Order: sequence, then C-alpha cells, then structure tokens
Amino acid sequence: MHITVYFRKGNKIPFITLLCGALVLCILVPLLCSRCYFTPSRPDTPQVYGVPLHQMLMEEGSAGRPGTHRAIRYVVIHETANTNTGADAMAHAQLLQSGQNGTTSWHYSVDDHQICQSIPDDEMAYHAGDKRKEGGGNVNGIGIELCVNQDGDFEKTFQNGAKLTAFLLQEYDLGLGAVKQHADFMEKNCPQTIRDEGRWQEFLQLVEHYMEEPY
Repeated sequence: MHITVYFRKGNKIPFITLLCGALVLCILVPLLCSRCYFTPSRPDTPQVYGVPLHQMLMEEGSAGRPGTHRAIRYVVIHETANTNTGADAMAHAQLLQSGQNGTTSWHYSVDDHQICQSIPDDEMAYHAGDKRKEGGGNVNGIGIELCVNQDGDFEKTFQNGAKLTAFLLQEYDLGLGAVKQHADFMEKNCPQTIRDEGRWQEFLQLVEHYMEEPY
C-alpha cells in the first residue's frame, strides 16, 4: 500500500520520504545538542582544590589502623623528615599499606602534586606520640604528613598541605584554632622545616585563604 500526504496547491510528498526525514532529525538533533551543551565528566580521582586525592587505605585491624572511631577535634600537621629521593606521598602511603611501619600511622601524606589517604578520617591513628590520651592528637586529630623529599618542591607541598587542611576544617566544621603542630602534643620539633623557618603563621594564613574559596 502506498501512502501519500497531500499539501495545499496539490503538492504530494510520499510517506516514505517523510519517515526518512523524521529519522534523520531524530539522529541529528541529539548530536547537535550534545555538541552545544557537552559538559566534561568528572575525573575518577577526587580532588581537593585541584590536587588529586588517592585513597590507599591500610588493612583494617592492622597495627597502625586499630579501627577505633572517635570525634574529630584537630588537624595535626607533621613533616615526614624523609629527604630521600622518591620519598613522596605515594611512597609513604605504600609504606603504611605494607605494614612495615609498625604502629606509627597517619591519615594523609601530601607532596607537591598529590594527596594519599591511608586511614579514614573518623578512625584513630598513631601519629602524635600521646598514645590514647583523651583529647589528644592521636585520639581526636587527623594527622597530615608533609613530604620533604629532596626531589620534590616543598613550596608546592606547603600549599597542598594548606589546601587539604582547609578542606578538612570545612568538612568537619572546625575553626582555624583546630590546626595544631605535632609539637603541640609532645616535645618534638615537628613540622621541622615550617618551625625552623618561622612559617607557621604563614601556613595558617594560607589555610584561611583557601577556606574562603570553594573546594
């Protein structure tokens, strides 16, 4: 059966022609719209103020990750004191994952181009040297280790550490006063480079600056 559609003035368009035209429109319109309104998908790796964050969790129940949940009151800043070439955030996260670091552990390692998470924020880690003291750095602090490897850019690490700190303060509704040094919980010159160069206030100011920006 041949179907014909009539228009004014006696013009005729075969039905098959109309059908083909409709199919072409169905194909072209979505393509054209997608080109006009295309939005790149988010990367698989999450970012903190543009810094890639890799989750490399230690085995639950291992010596350095007891799995103890607690309230978060502080963000505790450390430096690794490891100046060896290649001793970046990934290397320290792999060390923690291997279990070769004993009970010593922390939540984040930061270098000049990435952040690696080893323990969930809401779990205790052994980084502040005050054992299980209530209200202490281990029990209530998130430990951040800044890498000082000689082949890294410490200025960039300094900035990335401030970005992560700002993110965590906002995430857990903490004020700038919650940012602590390792030295606040025990007699240790840590974070050493920041302390020796008198840059602690500069670090806090940078944290405050990033807190004013969307992450």
